[in-house]
Amino acid sequence: MKLLLIRHAEPDTEHGPQPDPPLSEVGRRQAALLPGWLAGEPIAAVYTSPLLRARQTAAFLSEETVVLDGLAEVGGRGEYVAAEVMRANNDPRWHALISGDLAAYGTDVAVFLAAVVEAIDGVVEAHPGETVAVVSHAGTINGYLGAKLGIKGRLVWSGLDYASITRVLADRSGTRTVATLNERPHHCGLPAIADDKHGGTP
Repeated sequence: MKLLLIRHAEPDTEHGPQPDPPLSEVGRRQAALLPGWLAGEPIAAVYTSPLLRARQTAAFLSEETVVLDGLAEVGGRGEYVAAEVMRANNDPRWHALISGDLAAYGTDVAVFLAAVVEAIDGVVEAHPGETVAVVSHAGTINGYLGAKLGIKGRLVWSGLDYASITRVLADRSGTRTVATLNERPHHCGLPAIADDKHGGTP
């Protein structure tokens, strides 16, 4: 089967860190491009993290989505600070996140990865031969792929843009093949979305 692992679109951080933020206006425009980009995919089901930014992104793909707690990001509904902001500020939480030292988030990497792998592998088992969209988070997607590809020492090992798509071919024997990584519908072959906060999209 084919997994479409989709990072949520840009959340609203205009008023600073907040718990479980909604999408920003830019994020809503990013998410609105997903259905057109995936129009050729016979998506059988859409699964989503319980966090608002993911649920709002998933809603652009289907009116009927399935919420899975195991797809939530590290830190859950705690105060959201964008990874790129933490990185730019040399925030200790960023270094903890990429290394997998998740004590600051109230968990540890083994517990986090177990929940993520159980959730996504459950989707694979439920949809043999089908194409399914899974809308979640950069940490969740990195963690799942890292666990399956044997990447050790880093929880976050690949930059994933907002509303990006990573395509994974999965079979029930456990084999996972990454077909594409970090497709960006709002960057690839489509007009760029102006983003005043970041000086425009590249």
